[in-house]
Amino acid sequence: GLRPPEDAAPDGETDRALDALLDQAAIALERADLMEDRARGEARAETEALRSALLTSLGHDLKTPLTSIRGAVATLRSSGDSLSPETRADLLAAAEEETERLSRWIANILDIVRLESGEVRPRREDVDLCDAAEAAAARAGVAVTLDVPDGLVAARLDPMLLDQVLANLLDNARKYSGPEGRVAIRGWREGTEVAMAVEDDGPGIPREDLGHVFDPFFRATRADRVAAGS
Repeated sequence: GLRPPEDAAPDGETDRALDALLDQAAIALERADLMEDRARGEARAETEALRSALLTSLGHDLKTPLTSIRGAVATLRSSGDSLSPETRADLLAAAEEETERLSRWIANILDIVRLESGEVRPRREDVDLCDAAEAAAARAGVAVTLDVPDGLVAARLDPMLLDQVLANLLDNARKYSGPEGRVAIRGWREGTEVAMAVEDDGPGIPREDLGHVFDPFFRATRADRVAAGS
């Protein structure tokens, strides 16, 4: 009759080996489940932290325009007839300006929600970076020195998102530029890619804060100057 090979393990040893493999597999699965639970927990914690930061920011930054609007309306209601036309016009202009500020805030908040939820789907098309920089500077109302070559290759990206990025950077440069308020937009080619930079002559960002500049609502503050905004 047939005989097992001489090096074949006895049935008992085979069972023990299988049991050991099953135990290791069970431990590995349990560890994977724990890691998945931990990842979900960390994601929930990050979401809660972002929500808390957003609510804190709203409570702080929306309070000022609302207070201004309420004060202007209350003054017009109680003393409108006795005010000069110039004073009434100033109060209405202040209320209008603060209302526009609130509208911009709400639009930014909606953009944050859309970005965080992954709803934004960038489209790609050829964009003339020189034209994009000039348009963003004009809308921002900032005096900008442009150093973007006319012959720079057109980048394939979402023009609306690029405009938003440039608007944010230009607003930041305006707030934190030096006494002379010099702001520049540069563009250059790096191999097959194109790079852009928005620069100002302000104090810059402390080295220890550089790793946090893309954290939600993080601000690098300095004792001698804190600009408005989140």
